[in-house]
Amino acid sequence: MISRYEHFFLAPIALVIQVMTVCYIYFAPENVYGMEATFPEAWLWLLSVVLFTSSGVIGLYLTSKASYLLLIRSAYPLAVVAILLFCLPAWLLSLSHIHAALVFLALV
Repeated sequence: MISRYEHFFLAPIALVIQVMTVCYIYFAPENVYGMEATFPEAWLWLLSVVLFTSSGVIGLYLTSKASYLLLIRSAYPLAVVAILLFCLPAWLLSLSHIHAALVFLALV
C-alpha cells in the first residue's frame, strides 16, 4: 500500500535530510569549541566529511528517484510543483554538501 504513494514521501524526506545536515553545520562549532564540549575536536573533521558525503549521496539518490517517480506516477502539474518545492532545493543542497566534502578532503 505504501509503495503506491512513496513518490510523495521521498522528496520531503530528501529535503529533511539536507536540512538536518545544515543544522549540523550550525551546531557543530558550539559542540566542539563551546564552553561544554560534547565531543573532541579531532572528531569534527571526520564527522563532517562522513556526514556531508553521506547526506549528499543519499539526497541525490532520493531526489532523483522522487523526481522520476513523480513524473511517471503523478499528474503533470502536481509533479512540477512537487519537484520545484522539494526536489530542486534538496538537489542543490546535496550538490553543495558533496562539494563541501570534497573541499574538506582537499580535492577541490
